[in-house]
Amino acid sequence: MQKLQLLCLSLLMLGCILDVHGGNNVLDCCLRTKDTLIPRRIVQDYWLQLVQDGCDIPAAVFITTKGKRLCAPPQAPWVLRLQQKLDASFARKPAMDASLSVDSQPELLEWPVDELVLSIT
Repeated sequence: MQKLQLLCLSLLMLGCILDVHGGNNVLDCCLRTKDTLIPRRIVQDYWLQLVQDGCDIPAAVFITTKGKRLCAPPQAPWVLRLQQKLDASFARKPAMDASLSVDSQPELLEWPVDELVLSIT
């Protein structure tokens, strides 16, 4: 009987520990966006970050050729145009690059505004 009580107590304590420490699944979300134009030549892929997926703000997350993530406002006209260009280029490619799998998430990056401003003429 004591072994059963000890087992129940142990399971209860384990449940409490997992509840406290296991509940902090941190999402890798953009915390802010920048409305700075991103040149197409440095972008490899993108995805949309959504509030309903657990992030605080919506964002268009662009992956650069160097594996960095740039967070942009999803409704900005230049963002929508860049997404369309990327979608069109993906339609021409037979398969996605294996280096962009869900398991390999590039790091978030704040970029200098003066280096990535693209002049539109």
